[in-house]
Amino acid sequence: MSSEKFVDMHMHSTFSDGVHTPVKLVEMAIRKGLSAISLSDHDIVDGFVELKPAAEAEGLEVMSGVELSCENEGRDCHMLGYGVSVTHERLQEMLRKFRDTREHRGIMIVEKLREYGVNLDMDAILAKTGDGALGRPHIAEALLEGGHVSNIPEAFARYIGEDCPAYVDKYKMTPTEAVELIHEAGGVALLAHPGDNLQDPGGFEALLDLGVDGIEVHHPHHKPPVVKALLEIAERRDLLVSGGSDFHGFAGRENMGEPKVPYALFERVRDRLA
Repeated sequence: MSSEKFVDMHMHSTFSDGVHTPVKLVEMAIRKGLSAISLSDHDIVDGFVELKPAAEAEGLEVMSGVELSCENEGRDCHMLGYGVSVTHERLQEMLRKFRDTREHRGIMIVEKLREYGVNLDMDAILAKTGDGALGRPHIAEALLEGGHVSNIPEAFARYIGEDCPAYVDKYKMTPTEAVELIHEAGGVALLAHPGDNLQDPGGFEALLDLGVDGIEVHHPHHKPPVVKALLEIAERRDLLVSGGSDFHGFAGRENMGEPKVPYALFERVRDRLA
């Protein structure tokens, strides 16, 4: 048996738009043989409070994380913050703003769906979120349960994905604001799944000039040529490298531990934080 250790530094729980609780994620990571994980929920860090003791009890290394929604020159981009203090006052203040606007967005999506003859129970959708933030997957699940779609991907493709009838844009930060907030909260900022940015090399380099500490190289959406190109950029600019499955738990996003991410990358991020 190989002694090589692997990690997953990008996953989501019920606190944002994942299917499984933080405790369940720990159980799954142990079964997958992972040595370390980071929970990077969208615009919320509260799940780490549950994740950390469950992981420590199993001898699984963990790192706090968050995935902040940003917009750069009219295009979506996400910023991963590793090692942030989950009790940092201004971070929590900004994340509350995200949470409040997410709920308002969810209500607007449900209202738009009603205009198209699709009636959903908003109270039932909010009940699904528990202690977490309302996300489109909660609405997708309600569409599935109501028989309006046959699977979760169809809900996004037909109703609530970008450019679809019931899509509503969400509140976003600028990349600069996200990087500054992550640094203020004691973390390091890495640009999430940046493969698409390679189509605009000049814009990508300008984005990296905003003070990011690294880039997420290993991601299910990155084919080998993209990984190679990103690794070359990271080496040239002396950037940290991360990777993970972007695991959500529903169909098409249930790939925890894939692609294989070496433990050494987790170690380098941890050392930089120290």
